[in-house]
Amino acid sequence: MGVSWPQFVRGLREHACTREVLRMVDPIQLRLWDDNPTELDMLGFDAVVDTVAAAVCSPDLDPVTVALQSSWGGGKSSALKLIEMRLSEVDNVVVVRCDPWEYDDLPKSEVRALVIGQVLNRLVGEPGLVKKAENLLRRVAWVKVGATISNMVLARTVDVEKLADAFKPNAEEPTSMAGFHDEFEKLMEGAALHKVIVLVDDLDRCSPDSVVAILEAIKVFLSVRKMAFVLAAEEALIRYAIERSENAGARTTYSDRYLEKIVQLPVRLPTLSRDDAETFIALLLAERRGETNINALVRHVANRRGAGQRPYLGEPYPAGLPAPAGEDLALAAQIAQGISIDKWSSPRAIKRFLNAWGVRMAMASARGADLDLATMLKLYILEDRFPKDFEVLVACPPDARGALLDSWETWAKAPASDKSNGAPDLPEGISEDSRTWAASPPSLQTVSGKIDTYLTVAATFTSVSAGQGLPTEALQILDELLDASEPVRRGATARARALEPDVRAALVTRLIERAGAVGADQAIETAAEVAKADQMSAGAFHSAIVDFALPHLTPASVLDIGLVEGADATLAKVAATASLDEDVRGAADEELASSEGNV
Repeated sequence: MGVSWPQFVRGLREHACTREVLRMVDPIQLRLWDDNPTELDMLGFDAVVDTVAAAVCSPDLDPVTVALQSSWGGGKSSALKLIEMRLSEVDNVVVVRCDPWEYDDLPKSEVRALVIGQVLNRLVGEPGLVKKAENLLRRVAWVKVGATISNMVLARTVDVEKLADAFKPNAEEPTSMAGFHDEFEKLMEGAALHKVIVLVDDLDRCSPDSVVAILEAIKVFLSVRKMAFVLAAEEALIRYAIERSENAGARTTYSDRYLEKIVQLPVRLPTLSRDDAETFIALLLAERRGETNINALVRHVANRRGAGQRPYLGEPYPAGLPAPAGEDLALAAQIAQGISIDKWSSPRAIKRFLNAWGVRMAMASARGADLDLATMLKLYILEDRFPKDFEVLVACPPDARGALLDSWETWAKAPASDKSNGAPDLPEGISEDSRTWAASPPSLQTVSGKIDTYLTVAATFTSVSAGQGLPTEALQILDELLDASEPVRRGATARARALEPDVRAALVTRLIERAGAVGADQAIETAAEVAKADQMSAGAFHSAIVDFALPHLTPASVLDIGLVEGADATLAKVAATASLDEDVRGAADEELASSEGNV
């Protein structure tokens, strides 16, 4: 995700502790990575790109629709851009780029018209097709309207005269889509083209109605010989959209059959391995450093990856290609080891992590923190991966932090299986899961007196990177947890309990954040059912209730709060909040009394 410098500044202005820092941080030194599609393949997508390009150009698959799939932030848009570049090298091929989410708020018929209009508008410019394509654009009135709007969307302009002309009735023009498919097929038969390839990006960002409209445009009207389509979308979200279309009745079998009729070739982008992630991070750091040989480094990586030589960004380097900075390689290895698998398996999550770390690093340095990059990185990994342990470190008095870090690292470096009397104890409040982090270099024992400034900045700063995004599966579960159908909610609750603990906790928080919009009773009841799965989710549940849901509580939702472990502190907060309705506070008092009676 990209954050411009003005956005960064605006996001910080609410934080009193950072107002003075704003004058000290140099925007030139703070480099944030955007989330735009790239023409530089740092992720090793070349095999997928070659496969898809060959498939859509093949005469044996005609017509063909390819579904280019990956999880949230997996690089679908970048892969689509690389496919577009590869196809530009093929003779007699026309490529049409379609981004339907830009007009997602239009009615279903207009969305369908815009997709068809974009294809026809592109064909109007081809020799020998001008007249036929123009006639087909006038095939029915709404197609003509769609084509006009399509031009405006693409040009980011509004031509009032063209729009008015598009709506003028013409008695000679048909008024239905009957026969459109046959007419389009004739146009393509007479075209001196090998293939017309339509690249559809961000389909899984569209509303269910728009998704179905786009798929209908492809299957019903445009799927003829010499046509190929590449849909960049996560299959699970497309299925979800189809199931919620007016014809599906929330039946899963409907979406399965629907997709099978449209998609002939599903292709999944590879999930990043640990080696891929480390290489990607090192290349990003080298790019930020301003390496002029970044393209050569990417080619070097591609050659070594193709030959199965690890590390991918390793020696020997081609003549004239300097090695990357040792500091970048070391930081990349530290990040790949330290961050959780859900982050290093996603290019977008890696960039979010680097952006958030960069922001903290810039601010802490501006405030005078005398720490090297590796130390600040280790502290941010603790904050990101083990937030509860980070809170313990922040809450520890500065003069006691050295002793805490000493005992923490001593415990972490001792054999986990050592049960002898002399084995060091786990510091109070610290989780067992932090062992690998605490044992990893660099040691914080020698810098315990220097980390106070960094901890102060990190503890009071909310990242302007908009927080961690939920994975695709969790986003779908979130929607289903808020569904009006109780069976749908029950199924989603079971799936939510199977998620990783940190993702489940984030999902619980997001649910309760929506309490004011969707109704507190349903949101809190559902969140409570999910939060019962583990202690981390229960903690997230109670924190979110206090932070986001107090003004929206009802007596019924108070009862649900009491069902989640650790409810007493939250109930006491509710009972003591004078601004709440008397019946809400009374329900909290009753729950507290009931809890005490059961002890």
